[in-house]
Amino acid sequence: MPFFGFVPSENLLNSIQDGIEKKNSNEPLYLLRDKTALLINDEIIDAILTNVVHHFPVSDKRDTAEKLAGYIKSTVAVLLKQLLSKAPNDVVRDSIAFSERSLFKDTTGRYHVGEALDLSLVNNLKACFADVMADKEVDRTALVEYYKQFADATVRHFMVEFNKTLGLGMIKAKVADLGAVAVTKAVHIAINKLIPHLSHDELKALAEYHDGLFFVE
Repeated sequence: MPFFGFVPSENLLNSIQDGIEKKNSNEPLYLLRDKTALLINDEIIDAILTNVVHHFPVSDKRDTAEKLAGYIKSTVAVLLKQLLSKAPNDVVRDSIAFSERSLFKDTTGRYHVGEALDLSLVNNLKACFADVMADKEVDRTALVEYYKQFADATVRHFMVEFNKTLGLGMIKAKVADLGAVAVTKAVHIAINKLIPHLSHDELKALAEYHDGLFFVE
């Protein structure tokens, strides 16, 4: 199954696995759910953006990417803290099941946190990465579109689908939807600003790093 996935910290992996192990227990599980959700938010942004940007030389593009990473992290963290609240275990189990669905193993048995993706999108991204790493010309307009598709799928999975597991009332559900729209818009703007203007070396750093986050198993 094709998927995107980052290697979670030991703290995050333990939090997810603790939730899975304890999902049928009587102890309150909402605090474990909250911890897992906030860790995923931090680590997915670092995996997709922060870590690779550190390989860029100091420039406006690096500043833009770092500001985007900070904006998404803080926006989603503030949103999550509004949405997460004390909840009975029968509601929290939906979130634990979501975390379990977001846990993948690669062919070496290593765990990744991520989402299933359309095979054609993964193939298109990896083909672009291969061309960049082989010093071939790549269609940046197409690459921009692939990154937007990936961003949309990621927001849909980790924000829209996750938020559905929280048993939100009408007002909070509306807040959640508006948050997802705001993050999607910010990411699209950043993709338009960044991808077309990266130097060859910057694009190569991006390709080499991101190629290891997409899998066709």
